[in-house]
Amino acid sequence: MNEHVQSNCKEKMRELEKNVIATNVDFENGSFSTLEVLEHIDDIDRLGLGYRFRNHIRRALNTIITPIYEVRVGHEESLHEASLRFRILRQHGYNVSQDFLGRFKDSRGGFIRSLQTDVKGLLSLYEASHLGFMEESELREAMLFAREHLLKQLECGENDAQVLERINRALEVPLFHRMLREEARCYIDAYNKRQDANLLLLELATLDFNMIQATLKTELKEVSKWWENMGLAHKLGFVRDRLMECFFCAVGMVFEPQYRSCRVGITKAYALVTVIDDIYDIYGSLDELEMFTDVVKRWDINAIEHMPEYLQVAFKALYNTTTEMSSYTSIGQGEDILPIIVKVVSITRKNMWLELFEAFLLEAKWTHDKHIPTLEVYLDNAWRSVSGVVLLTHGYFLCNQEINRDVVESLDMYHDLMKWSSVIFRLYNDWATSSYEIEQGKTANAISCYMHENDVSEEIARKHIKTLIDEAWRKLIKVHLACSKELANPFIDMAINLARISLCTYQYGDGHGAPDARAHDQVSSVIIEPLMYNYA
Repeated sequence: MNEHVQSNCKEKMRELEKNVIATNVDFENGSFSTLEVLEHIDDIDRLGLGYRFRNHIRRALNTIITPIYEVRVGHEESLHEASLRFRILRQHGYNVSQDFLGRFKDSRGGFIRSLQTDVKGLLSLYEASHLGFMEESELREAMLFAREHLLKQLECGENDAQVLERINRALEVPLFHRMLREEARCYIDAYNKRQDANLLLLELATLDFNMIQATLKTELKEVSKWWENMGLAHKLGFVRDRLMECFFCAVGMVFEPQYRSCRVGITKAYALVTVIDDIYDIYGSLDELEMFTDVVKRWDINAIEHMPEYLQVAFKALYNTTTEMSSYTSIGQGEDILPIIVKVVSITRKNMWLELFEAFLLEAKWTHDKHIPTLEVYLDNAWRSVSGVVLLTHGYFLCNQEINRDVVESLDMYHDLMKWSSVIFRLYNDWATSSYEIEQGKTANAISCYMHENDVSEEIARKHIKTLIDEAWRKLIKVHLACSKELANPFIDMAINLARISLCTYQYGDGHGAPDARAHDQVSSVIIEPLMYNYA
């Protein structure tokens, strides 16, 4: 997209945005019912436009939350409306209760029989149930009820093709777990087929998607040039060359156009993680890995001269890239605190890389000793070794323009947010790669540890890991809600998005380490292939 076309598109989008605000987003003019407001917000979010109308959505939800427990005269809330209300409010950080479910139960505590064929209500209930906490057992029951009867709707064959497609997509991956850019593309296509589609909103969503995609292509060229100049894939022939997959992960974590430097930084960090992970996993001897970890601990570029050349290459790349990003982060933070910021960011980054490599080293020792730890011991190390903390910490510094002297303490507040996001990242990774890793001689992953500890089959172990993934999502959602007072900080959503991109990457196999045609298609649909739309 050349500059002239890009300029015209931006002008067109400004005009469309004004019209959309006047017709679809001016919720305070009183012309919309509560259900219409919720459905408009849902459409806007799923079309990928939520970031454009954040303030309008916030004001509307502030109004909706006030009478949430009141029974309005003359209005009987449907299962669809009640479930949608709960989901929209909770995913936007409002502390709402699962008690709404009581209105849809009979005297014996089961769901009212007539709801079994309410497809729209079942779909909304199913999606809402995936925002429950661990202790919210009624939402868990609601999920099982909705799933059972949605499956029956698939079997009965009485629904049209669009409804069947919605049911299949929901059962495959619930909405809250989907990567945002991939969902935006799919939902734009689905919305285009709807008879009640708002054409202004559709056109804005399509132009916005393509404009963001054009921005992503420019960023990809930038990181590709950096990667080529680094020459790591050439100098270290045994490592994976996965820059595109690293960039796709960064896009999954934060897609908004204003966070260009954040995506670029996360991509660089993840590319380095991938390279150094291969050093610990498949190439370095235990003595060499201990030497490398010690040099990282000292963080001294002059201490590398006694290391093998391939480790010198890796450390120089890590040191130089981290120093460059630390300097970039300090720019714009204010000259008065610049020395403090440089020091804090450098120390924090050094420590997180050291923690990662110490986790790598422990796994390398397990493999060397053919040791299989208990699942608990494994996961205590593995949520760190999956690199989520490194990616999120880089994201924190590169997207947060108001870093101050308390930056380390501020980051510490998000420990549980990073932990549960990383646990999900790790478990999805192990789910997809365990068979290959066992073949390669790596002894420890979540599935093999559970099999060994409990003397059970792989099938039973996988069922248990699936349960752990579900529990980790519910813990992550609760932590996300606890951070709701910080909603203006994009870092909080970035942690949820890391869990989402992990599912997207590992749902059908190892989309990072060994991407197949399906994985390439996912990347292409988000980053390469623009959407087509007739604007006449």
